[in-house]
Amino acid sequence: MQTNWEMALAAAGMAMGYGIIYSVCQSTALMLAPQGEQGLASSTFFLGIDIGMTLGPILGGLIDEHLPLKAFYPVMLIIVPVIFIIYLADRKELNSAVSRH
Repeated sequence: MQTNWEMALAAAGMAMGYGIIYSVCQSTALMLAPQGEQGLASSTFFLGIDIGMTLGPILGGLIDEHLPLKAFYPVMLIIVPVIFIIYLADRKELNSAVSRH
């Protein structure tokens, strides 16, 4: 980025995206849980968020420590296909749970 305005625009876009996806994921987790287990689903959702926010920077630091800087983003790009494969493996179960509600 060349200017502070570009950084501010990127930060605003990131904040909006994070706010939207956070709400969508939380409501989906609660929607998929049975009525009597929504408290458990909510706490599990928040625990997952906390673990992800903890392990993400730790793993990023380990990657940075053991690999050259040029390899950082290519290594991080491995995560996207892995998540897509997990989604493909579980999409029928997820879609059937969503359609029941």
